[in-house]
Amino acid sequence: MRTVFLIDGFNFYHSIKSLPPKFHWIDYLEFCKNFLLKSDTLESVNYFTALAKWIDGAEKRHMALIDACKLKGINVIFGKFKRKEQQCPLCNKVFHRHEEKATDVNIALYAYRFASFGLEKIVFVTGDTDMIPSINLIRNDFPNVKVGVIFPYERHNRELKNKACFSYKTRLDLLEKCLLPPILTKPNGKKIVCPKEWA
Repeated sequence: MRTVFLIDGFNFYHSIKSLPPKFHWIDYLEFCKNFLLKSDTLESVNYFTALAKWIDGAEKRHMALIDACKLKGINVIFGKFKRKEQQCPLCNKVFHRHEEKATDVNIALYAYRFASFGLEKIVFVTGDTDMIPSINLIRNDFPNVKVGVIFPYERHNRELKNKACFSYKTRLDLLEKCLLPPILTKPNGKKIVCPKEWA
């Protein structure tokens, strides 16, 4: 079956935050390949994310991972963060927070587009129940399309599982097998180096 994967980058990231930093340097292509059946043909892996530009060093580390993803042939689709003011209801102090925007919508739109293009299996890599309307719509409009979910590490969700045709959990031993090498080399000879904070 012609298969695509849609990875919710920050949902995955938050699932591994408590693990050793090396798990940030994940090979998403190899990760997804582990869930292919013999009858499946991998059409594309799509990684949805946004850049946290206000955090010191975060954008540079993230861009190294994104460069590695692109080198592996993964499509990277960007959302953005929006800075918002919020007032504390207890002390009335105003503080700023950043909210990720467009990622969920991008994932849902791309999933529906893939279904309309005739892809036979669509796999969401997320634990976010916001994907349920997208899954419901695809299964209703394209009943021959198999829609599955891979839950990021310790992100299992029964409601999401029940809406999908199939689901898998992410095991720690699989993550261990799917780490990128410390250094990757682009065709032009330029190196992509794992950030020292993740080494």
